[in-house]
Amino acid sequence: MSWIIWIRRLLLLFGLLIVLLTGFVAACTPARHLLVTADPTPNGPPPTPELFTALPESIELRRAGWEAERPRLLAQLDEVFYGPSPPDADVALDGPALEFGEAGARGVRMLQPIAITPPGQPALSLTLALVTPEAGQPVRGVFLLPNECGLRAALQDESLPAPARFTPGYCNADGLLADLIGPMFGDWIAGPPVDWLLERGYAIAAWHESEIAPDSAALHDESLERLGFDPDAADRPGTISLWAWTISRVADALRADPRFSDKPLLTMGHSRRGKAVLLAAARDERLSVTIAHQAGTGGGALHGDGVGEPIAAITQSYPHWFVAEYARYANDESRLPIDQHALIALAAPRAVLLGNAWRDTWADPAGAWRAAQAASPAWEIYGAAGLTQARLSELDVSGRLAAHMRTGTHGVTDADWRAFLDFADAHTPVTD
Repeated sequence: MSWIIWIRRLLLLFGLLIVLLTGFVAACTPARHLLVTADPTPNGPPPTPELFTALPESIELRRAGWEAERPRLLAQLDEVFYGPSPPDADVALDGPALEFGEAGARGVRMLQPIAITPPGQPALSLTLALVTPEAGQPVRGVFLLPNECGLRAALQDESLPAPARFTPGYCNADGLLADLIGPMFGDWIAGPPVDWLLERGYAIAAWHESEIAPDSAALHDESLERLGFDPDAADRPGTISLWAWTISRVADALRADPRFSDKPLLTMGHSRRGKAVLLAAARDERLSVTIAHQAGTGGGALHGDGVGEPIAAITQSYPHWFVAEYARYANDESRLPIDQHALIALAAPRAVLLGNAWRDTWADPAGAWRAAQAASPAWEIYGAAGLTQARLSELDVSGRLAAHMRTGTHGVTDADWRAFLDFADAHTPVTD
């Protein structure tokens, strides 16, 4: 009868794993979408509004008209989706940089505390982990990389302290559960392949987003109050807006550092952070390359095609991400006065890569492709190439707007980072 006992134990083990993984999977993509493949020739309603048809023929007048329209579009995106950005803040060093790193770790690794002081508010503390190529090696650019699980997990460096502020439960997985996260969601779900970035000449500026705005509905009011907002105001910003603002404050710190003052600034975000990096790029022209991977609803994908995550689902599960206005469109997405092609277009003429995976239809790769097609004329207005690839499945890094697709589901894999770095190289000239 021993074999019966072993079968029972195995069934119990698998049952426990399913329960433990439910929270992580629910935070990323519903299981029912893992068995569906994205349509490589997508159809759907035309995005609203049509951004470029009313502009004049002259390229100079088209550019002037687009530049005049940009502030209105950005204000409308904030009104409908994200809420306002906090005002600019004073950013200053908050103590000496401290070296960190396990024995044999590559690159120069420093922890730099900074103080971010919003107008009329006490200073907020944020710790940047700066990883740069060895002394004497040129820095091609700096990747700005927010993360949810803390710096130790993001940089895979046990010499760093455990995060002191909020982390989602799946960040603390250990044992067999921890071993399964990589195969399910990719080896780079928690942070970047540091050595790969260093080999390509990129520095890294990483930080734990919870120091400013935790990804928690229960803690969102506190985040807003620390930035001077009334949490009960109808137009209070969502967490996505606060994350985008933080990216710009990190850019402030880097621009004040002589080592990085003239280096291209790049940013990459996955899933909900993909939404944040797109918003940051729309607001902040200092971000020269933006990589939004599987940004989905409220990020890189159009609404209304019936494929991806509905507004009703995302605003119910994550009410703190967006402004309250967004949920009003849950029962009729066709009423939206503006859509994600406008968000993407506002990054022109800088470089934007939209990443996706064939079996991650919850993030709606087809909707992101149609958004990119609708946004692409914005690059032409500046005399630059937008989309140069003819198909969703054929990445072409020569255009400043591109789409990357791979096999698999929601997560960040080797294939993703190879594409990200190839795109970054194509749009980050070597100057040293």
